[in-house]
Amino acid sequence: MRASARVASARAVVKRERDARSTRARAFVPPIVPNPRQGDDDANADAAPTLPNIERALAPHGWAIGAERGYDDTPHAFKIFKVRDGHHTLEQLQEALYVSDERGCRIRRETQSLFYMCCDGVRCRLNEGKKEIVVEMPCDLDSVGAYVAKAKVIEDIIKSSQKKRAS
Repeated sequence: MRASARVASARAVVKRERDARSTRARAFVPPIVPNPRQGDDDANADAAPTLPNIERALAPHGWAIGAERGYDDTPHAFKIFKVRDGHHTLEQLQEALYVSDERGCRIRRETQSLFYMCCDGVRCRLNEGKKEIVVEMPCDLDSVGAYVAKAKVIEDIIKSSQKKRAS
């Protein structure tokens, strides 16, 4: 074997070490964690009904997510409304939220000044002493748009019942 052949083969054996920063990716690797802001905007009514999405959509309307003095620990959307004639407002909510195949959509008296009603999954508690109604929606609807639509319906009913009684 010639000397030049030995030198050429010796060079081929020696590999240069590469810096870890200079290595190139050989294939596209999708991100493991999805973008947390993707599809969460309020304009997207079909966004997944997760608690952050629901809270973000209902916050401009004054609704909050939590367990407001409830007996269960499951989170739900709630809002406290000040009313003049709470019993009339509760009757209006009962008429609007009534579902034909639902049983038990009645106004019940809990104590001397507390009334309770549950229709279409929406729970309403009237405190006549404080003149306020606490409305709670469970977090089990199909889309964020459904929560916003139901919240607007409830707010419109309460506003219209207050206007009718004021005049």
